[in-house]
Amino acid sequence: MNEPRTTAREPALDRTAAVADAVRDAHELGDFERVVELIGAALALDDLGAVTAGLAALRPPDRVDVFETFDIEEQRHLLRELADPVAADLLEELEDPFAGMIAAGLSPEVLAPILDEMETDEAADVLLDLPQGQQGAVLQAMDDTAEAEVRQLMAYPDDSAGGRMTRDFIAIRASDTVEDAIEHLRALDPDDGLVYYLYVQDAHDHLVGIISLRQLIVAAPGSRIGDLMTSDVLSVKVDDDQELAGQTMQRYDLRALPVIDLEDHLVGVITHDDLVDVLSEEATEDMYRLVGLDEQERPLDPVSTAVRKRLPWLALNLVMQLALVAALTGFRSTIDRVVALAVLFPLITAQGGNVGAQAMTIVVRLLALGEFDRAEVRQLLGKEMLVGLINGLAVGLLAGLIAIVVAGPQQAQVIGLAMVAAMTLNLTIGGLIGGGVPLLLHRIGFDPAVASSVFVTTLTDTLGVLLFLSIYLGLASWMGM
Repeated sequence: MNEPRTTAREPALDRTAAVADAVRDAHELGDFERVVELIGAALALDDLGAVTAGLAALRPPDRVDVFETFDIEEQRHLLRELADPVAADLLEELEDPFAGMIAAGLSPEVLAPILDEMETDEAADVLLDLPQGQQGAVLQAMDDTAEAEVRQLMAYPDDSAGGRMTRDFIAIRASDTVEDAIEHLRALDPDDGLVYYLYVQDAHDHLVGIISLRQLIVAAPGSRIGDLMTSDVLSVKVDDDQELAGQTMQRYDLRALPVIDLEDHLVGVITHDDLVDVLSEEATEDMYRLVGLDEQERPLDPVSTAVRKRLPWLALNLVMQLALVAALTGFRSTIDRVVALAVLFPLITAQGGNVGAQAMTIVVRLLALGEFDRAEVRQLLGKEMLVGLINGLAVGLLAGLIAIVVAGPQQAQVIGLAMVAAMTLNLTIGGLIGGGVPLLLHRIGFDPAVASSVFVTTLTDTLGVLLFLSIYLGLASWMGM
């Protein structure tokens, strides 16, 4: 596709339209590099009209993909020059740490009008990532109404329901008629995505019911809202964990979830798009913690940052593995005499660790999604042990054959039998350890995803070696070897 003509004699409007058309064509062809090239060329010429038109030709997530290809100073320049609603859309789509980093380089006079255009919860997230001094200056420059709502949201922890909610919701009275409610909606003229439900309050602003937009439209104009509403309303408290809010929305397939304070006053709403963010963040957090990573770590963080965050977990794992070293030291004379035992240790430890990790992953996921029932503990652990037993017998027989080949003819029978027995027992107990450790950590108040892998790996490795050596010595003694 040819570069759109941008000679000085062309009217600016024609040039802007040409860039927008070229961007749209490239986007339809899936040519992202061409899209970036076109908008980047317009930005290099400081042709903000063409940049705006090019971005407007894209869907919001695609705009952000293009925006993120520019360096941080170009991004800040763009936000300074674009219309506040357009800049607000871009800042909203960025992940919180990056949005805060970009916003930190903008003056309060530039940033405040942009935040005024954003959803209040998104604006609060950006402000929380700014230095304290800058936060106050930006808040003072914001619109009074937006400032009051954002300040209220900033008071709640970022990972709580209050920190996730938005103040943009529609509330009506139980004493209103359908006609009153519709007139109220017309006066508010809300955004398309805002009207999932209408929340019903009593005279003291307590949440007493909920009514859908469809119910409102089909009801008779004179009907009373209190007679039409559903009084059984699912909600969460402002200080509840965001994970609980996400689990509630997912379990009951809600498009929005009201948030109430300790006195049952409606203070905000968590919307469906927030649910996606919550579940993504919680899944990432659990995934990272299972392997000892900080959930805030990013792929392109400096090496020093990655080392600082990962090294403590590796050191802890090293300390835990000293239990295995101690166990091996106690059998040193046996290992020196029968070298084949040392060669076969990895088969035992690796399989026990795999079984433990599988059971651990299932349990951590159940706990993370809030789907775990304490009454099912015995059934769950029994099932994991049975799975370990069956798999242990199957893998143990194969490992026993390998042991017979590795060991000399004099030791083959004893080592083969020891391998089968140790593998079967280790995998059976590995299922118990993998399921039991995260449950125990959860019971005593620790995040089961944080340290489960360290404990499970150490326990299964040490147990496997002890079982193998102990069974071997018992069989050797019994057979007079």
